[in-house]
Amino acid sequence: MLNKIGARHFRCCLLLLIAGLVGSSLVFGAIPAYAQTQKALIDLNTATQKELESVKGVGSATAKKIIAGRPYKAVEDLKKAGISDKTIESMKPYVKVGAAAPLPAKPATETKPAVQTKPVAETKPAVSAKPAAESKTAVQSKPAAQTKPAVETKPSVPAEKTKAPSKAAQAPAKLTPGQKVNLNTATKEQLEALPEIGPAKAQAIIDSRPYKNVEDVMKVKGIKEGTYNKIKDFITVR
Repeated sequence: MLNKIGARHFRCCLLLLIAGLVGSSLVFGAIPAYAQTQKALIDLNTATQKELESVKGVGSATAKKIIAGRPYKAVEDLKKAGISDKTIESMKPYVKVGAAAPLPAKPATETKPAVQTKPVAETKPAVSAKPAAESKTAVQSKPAAQTKPAVETKPSVPAEKTKAPSKAAQAPAKLTPGQKVNLNTATKEQLEALPEIGPAKAQAIIDSRPYKNVEDVMKVKGIKEGTYNKIKDFITVR
């Protein structure tokens, strides 16, 4: 009887010992494995495409989406990059979110002021128009080379006949339909080309400037409604 009780007691102690050894081996084996998985976590903000593809459930296309959606503050932010909830759940044990890498794009944009070419436009004063004006004076030296007086030495032409062409040349050309004379800017000769407008009325029109509309010309002395009706199609104030 005592032998049976001792054998049972021995078996119980042996089972407890075996259970303790198994439990301790599981505990001590899990700690290094956990530490190893912590070290192997892949940072979503800094990992390369190959590192991301090594994560369970992540392929080439998904890795590119993750890189394009950076930076992330939490693993759940992967939804913004188009990653499905199922894939995010499968990735959680293998990934982490670290500090985002700085964006080095700003210094490149700061170089824009160096491209300013406005100072080049300041060189325009160097191309002054004064030399052009001086060239005009050079052209004005033509009177020295005029040979017209030699033509006037013809004794066979009577004085009366030579006056007639000069008067015809001084007479203003008549306006054709569609031509307009600006009352505010036209010269005296241009105004004399209007119907019934002679030198006196042309000067009166010039002295009465400016005009806001063509009807104001009837305020000029000597120009009535009859004259206005004849010249209204040829005048403007623009």
